[in-house]
Order: sequence, then structure tokens, then C-alpha cells
Amino acid sequence: MLSEEKIKKMIRLSDYESGVGESDLRRTRYKKKDYVRLQSLRTVAGYIAATILILLLVLMYFLDKIPWKTIVAEGLFSITSLLIFAGCFAGWLILMSVFVIASGHRSRRKYDESSLRVDEYEQTLAELLQLYEAERKEESA
Repeated sequence: MLSEEKIKKMIRLSDYESGVGESDLRRTRYKKKDYVRLQSLRTVAGYIAATILILLLVLMYFLDKIPWKTIVAEGLFSITSLLIFAGCFAGWLILMSVFVIASGHRSRRKYDESSLRVDEYEQTLAELLQLYEAERKEESA
């Protein structure tokens, strides 16, 4: 027999499973440490891919404006150009570190929020199962 309490719990469970619960359940399949590492790795991969694409676009745009004769005459690996490359690379690494740290904090927070919602979901499911067990005991008695 269906009671109003069981119906409310079933509706709440189905709303959760079809909404935000789908991503929460996927997210909490991993351990927190693994999920944070995966998100950080995705951030690094995206940052590297974006950097390569931007460098290619800038190179294509300025291809005819680059002073190739001067670069060939002075050499690409002069002290000045090496210092410029080192400074750009250091800035790039610092910016990537900031993005990875921010991604780690954000993914930890998301995991914690999802974990709380999944715990509530599992508690509601356990309550529903208890209601069914109590109903079976009443019917068998």
C-alpha cells in the first residue's frame, strides 16, 4: 500500500536522480583525492592546448611582420631573446599554477557539496526501505 510519506520520499529521490543527482552520483564514484587530481589534470591539459592555439594564431597573424633577417643575423638564441623566452615561460608557469590551484579548490568544494547531497539521498533511500520493511511486517502479521 502506498502511503503519503513513501510517495513524498520517492518523488524526492526521483527529482534528485533526474536533476543534480546524476552529476553528484558520477562525481562521488571517485575518491575525493582522485576527483581533484582528475580536474587539475583536465585544467593543465586545457591550459596547454589553449596556449598552443593562441601561439599558433599569433604566429600566423604576425608571420609577415617578423623580422626574419634580424633574427637570422643575431641568432635566435642570443642572451636577450633567451631572457625574454625565460621570462615568458616563468609567467606562463605562474599563471598555470594559479589556474591549477583554483581548479583544485573549486573541485574540492564541488565534491564536498555533492557528497553531502549524496549522503542525504542515501539516508532518504534508507528511510524508504525501512518504511517498506515495516509495511511487510504489518502485512505478514
